[in-house]
Amino acid sequence: MLEGKRILITGAARGIGLAVAQAAIAKGARVVLADVDGAALAGQALPYVVMDVSDAGSVAAGMAQAVATLGCLDGLVNNATMLDESHAADVTEAWFERVLSVNLTSILRVSQAALPHLGGGAIVNTLSTQAMFGQANSVAYATAKGGGLNLSRAMAVDFAPQSIRVNAVAPGFIDTRMAVMADGTHEHTTEWFKDIYVGRRKIPLARAGTPDDCAGAYLFLLSDMARYITGQCLAVDGGLTATY
Repeated sequence: MLEGKRILITGAARGIGLAVAQAAIAKGARVVLADVDGAALAGQALPYVVMDVSDAGSVAAGMAQAVATLGCLDGLVNNATMLDESHAADVTEAWFERVLSVNLTSILRVSQAALPHLGGGAIVNTLSTQAMFGQANSVAYATAKGGGLNLSRAMAVDFAPQSIRVNAVAPGFIDTRMAVMADGTHEHTTEWFKDIYVGRRKIPLARAGTPDDCAGAYLFLLSDMARYITGQCLAVDGGLTATY
């Protein structure tokens, strides 16, 4: 499915990024992991570069190292993200801009750095179901993910002449460290989650997802099976966005 493809994945030290990397390798790809957490990367026994996606210099240096390892790129997964629990009434401008830099602007920042090394191929951006609807106390995160949706579309149009496809994946409630709230509570263990999302099937499949549940969507969009698909967003959410 991905035999011989050379792929760089950001935010890949754990969670969805690592699951995509492992699944891609199993399908024949060569992968370099990128993350700001060098210690976690070193524990994975896979080629990696330390990259802070919010810093242009770090992105340039990490991209150069990744290309030196892979030769060039056939795929890029912009998966790096950060947690946000901010309210629109009191979020500071500094925090808002920080979240946007990591969760939104980094998509463009890393993609521009990768562009000279992509001879066609595919870019896949990690969004969220919050790209489609609002959620309380998540104003910076939701804004970034909503912006990422239209950024993905705009990139798809602009990069099409270079035979580069750009798509997005919007995970729903997935069991990663992003599910651990600021007070240390795991979101999926709360009574409201178990009642509303599982018991009352706000998530029709009645469970949170896992990183492995997400990996197949990325592999499909990175592969030639999706060669006529660009500018699209695939929700991997157990049916959450199908309900109201």
